[in-house]
Amino acid sequence: MRLTRLVLPFVLAASIAGVVVPSASALAFDDSICPVGTGTLIKVCPGGSTGTAYSVQLKGREGTGCVPFVSFSTVGGLPPGLTVSSNGLISGTPSQAGSWTFWVAMKDIPVESGGVSWCHDSKSTEKQFSIAILQGLKIQQNALNPKLAFTSEPYSYQLTASGGGSQAWTLKSGNLPAGLTLGSSGLVSGTPTATGDFTFVIQVSDGSRSDAQTYTLSVVQHLKITAPVSPASEVGVPFTLALKSTGGRPANSWSIVQGTLPTGLTLDAATGEISGTPALTGTYPLKFQVTDSLGLTDAVDVPLKVAAKLAVVKKRLPAAKVGTPYRAKLGATGGVAPLRWKILGGLPGFLPKGIKFSARTGVFSGTPTKAGVYRLRMQVVDKLGIKSAIGILLKVNA
Repeated sequence: MRLTRLVLPFVLAASIAGVVVPSASALAFDDSICPVGTGTLIKVCPGGSTGTAYSVQLKGREGTGCVPFVSFSTVGGLPPGLTVSSNGLISGTPSQAGSWTFWVAMKDIPVESGGVSWCHDSKSTEKQFSIAILQGLKIQQNALNPKLAFTSEPYSYQLTASGGGSQAWTLKSGNLPAGLTLGSSGLVSGTPTATGDFTFVIQVSDGSRSDAQTYTLSVVQHLKITAPVSPASEVGVPFTLALKSTGGRPANSWSIVQGTLPTGLTLDAATGEISGTPALTGTYPLKFQVTDSLGLTDAVDVPLKVAAKLAVVKKRLPAAKVGTPYRAKLGATGGVAPLRWKILGGLPGFLPKGIKFSARTGVFSGTPTKAGVYRLRMQVVDKLGIKSAIGILLKVNA
């Protein structure tokens, strides 16, 4: 039984006078949130939609039972995804469309059970409720596909949503990459003009319901290896070739996908630099690949050729004869063309009179005019600056 503090003086006076004080009204639900439906005793709560958070607070009618010191409970029948707390809050996110009818019990909390001191009732009441759940408006794609676009290359992706009627798509927050637009039908399209990572929120609405989804889109230039000019190499000579790429997203990783490096050379996977000192001659057809942090790849063929070490061929020059045309050629093995020859010195002089020497071909030619023996020091230099020298004897007979 409930007696409010406001009527306590009256109750005491009524007791002295022998007047009977009526009991508080029977426990009842408040009809303001979930009113009784037309032509039925079922209380109809506000409707919801799948995928959208739902919340309705049930309560008892003021002046009845121990209200607001009451507790609530239910036995099943709620829309999937919703629950009723002991304080009467129906909440959750509906996961299935349909019309759901269920019973809710409301019970007084008397002072003996921890309730308010002025209430000793322990009554309860039950009422049937219903909630209609509509199929919610839901964007079907939780990510763009692809999530990567390229500058100066057309991009197009169609977003769709389930549920709802006539749908309108808008950019709720953030910015699309420059060059892209969002159509009212949910089409993201255009040709990106700037690189970067872009995060934005797209919303769809049918007038009464809406759904929003956050998307990210990265825009980069195509990953491309800059065609390398493979430098010549020679056994025993330090070698370096730096592979380079443009576009993509660092960091890059380099690898050999075809062939094997010459013995003595290594590839730095992080920088793309090939370095070392080759130890064996040969031609090495190689294919290198670069992979960036986004998984983009590009490959290029790089043939490497390792020449033998430069050396002058040791041979005896034929003797020349005064007054007779003469021609003799020096030889060299290995090295990287072109080769250049040079006379470093000689005794008694550099060349016999009438004989000349070609630095480009290594050929002695002409018609000697004086007999003698000439000791010469000859040197050859290749494209890499490697040198080899030898002493020779050129004899001119009378």
